[in-house]
Amino acid sequence: MTAFLVAVMTLLFSFQSLFCKLFSQKHTSGGPAMTSAVFSIAYGAFAGIVTLALAGFRFAPSPQTLLLGLLNAVVLLVYNTAMIQASRAGSYSFQMICVLFGGIVLPLLHQVLFLGGTLNWIQGTAILMMLIAFVLLNLKGLTLKGHSGKFLLWCAALFAANGLFSILMNLQQQRMNGTERNEMIVLTYLVMSLLYAVWQGIRDPKALAAGFRISREPLICLLLCCVSATAAAHLMLYLLTLVSAPVLYTIDNGGVLVLSVLYSCILFREKLSAAQIAGILLSAASIVMLSL
Repeated sequence: MTAFLVAVMTLLFSFQSLFCKLFSQKHTSGGPAMTSAVFSIAYGAFAGIVTLALAGFRFAPSPQTLLLGLLNAVVLLVYNTAMIQASRAGSYSFQMICVLFGGIVLPLLHQVLFLGGTLNWIQGTAILMMLIAFVLLNLKGLTLKGHSGKFLLWCAALFAANGLFSILMNLQQQRMNGTERNEMIVLTYLVMSLLYAVWQGIRDPKALAAGFRISREPLICLLLCCVSATAAAHLMLYLLTLVSAPVLYTIDNGGVLVLSVLYSCILFREKLSAAQIAGILLSAASIVMLSL
């Protein structure tokens, strides 16, 4: 049953990625710079408000959850900002490698160094294989030639933010013995949305207002993305009480990347390179090993 839930979570996160891509392609209101802002504000508000409603508007976080949730909201804001800035400044492939490595390596180090976690040789080998697969899947267009120091700093911020987000989610569930999941999601996503809205509203309120004039097609993509992201976040927090964080994050990041590549091949008619095919096979082997 746990393996099935992990597969469902990975599929939901891949839907989030797919519908986010479709939304970014179809959204034109307020200019390109507003697409990421509208997405971040909308999906954060959706996840927080829907979670609050499903909980019957009961919201009683402990001091630990309050602190970790607020910290994670700031981390998520940094992540979204770094994604925008890095996308404008340089190689998307290198950017994604930094994101994926951060989401696996930092939680793994935290688990081993601070939570007393261990990995057997099969799990360790599988995680290493997945990291190699990430490079192969992003090898096309991977270059740092001509990139500025600012781009590298934004990529470093992505590495740290994605890892810290995963660590804080896992730490809250560990400290609270699997409880207060709703409070953690509300604090992380809704506060992030509010911070982003205030920041963008101060910078350019007219452009932000224009960005939310969304036509029917991108609005459907945005809603589907929000539903997928919210369901996936709840499932992830539940699974963190059942599965080791490094193993869960490796399967999730690897699975989402592989599915995203396949979506691009099937839906957007992008051709797979030999390196991408090798990366998919290596990822699949890694997931099988982690599932043993």
